[in-house]
Amino acid sequence: MPVKQNPDNDIPENDEIISVEEQEAPESVEKPEENIGKKINQLRLTKGFSQRKLARLAGLTNTSISAIERNKVSPAVNTLKAILQVLDSDLNTFFSDEWKERKDRVVVTPKDLIEISEPNSRVSIKQVFNGSPIKNLGFLIEVYQPNSSTEDRISHEGEEIGTVIEGKIIIRIDDTTYLLNEGDSYVIKTCHPHTFINPSNAITRIVSAHTPATY
Repeated sequence: MPVKQNPDNDIPENDEIISVEEQEAPESVEKPEENIGKKINQLRLTKGFSQRKLARLAGLTNTSISAIERNKVSPAVNTLKAILQVLDSDLNTFFSDEWKERKDRVVVTPKDLIEISEPNSRVSIKQVFNGSPIKNLGFLIEVYQPNSSTEDRISHEGEEIGTVIEGKIIIRIDDTTYLLNEGDSYVIKTCHPHTFINPSNAITRIVSAHTPATY
């Protein structure tokens, strides 16, 4: 049987090809039902805050913010007010039709990455976020300036895996220290307190994924 040749590199003629430049930005659509956790999650990510940062500014724990965003608990009115104040919103706007849900993106460009590090930090941690309110996996692009480190002894639920794509990094987990060079990878249970340190005079770059998505 003769095979039909496709001049477009096996792409069916009727298929639509969307380039990164042509991809539409996340559109806004009305959301009929209330979903407090989803709304808080999207407001937080729009601000570029990590759960840890939101918790600190609102006077709450990271565990509380995580539980609220996953709709495991319903926040008290005063708690919700404190969260919304940090996110530059209020109860009237939050429960009105002004709130819009963002559609998921397929391609995330560099300008769409969300910086979740503290201002003026020498460690840049950017989150790949496509606008989806449901995130089972978090993916980070990390850049460590020479002789820089994360805050001391981070701990959160879940597991993290990463690869050093440039430079070297020291990881301290509990009382054990590991030195990773370019090309090395790590897998850690993030409930153990850990710290990342760039001991060199050059930039270190890491890509990492963690679950559940706690940022």
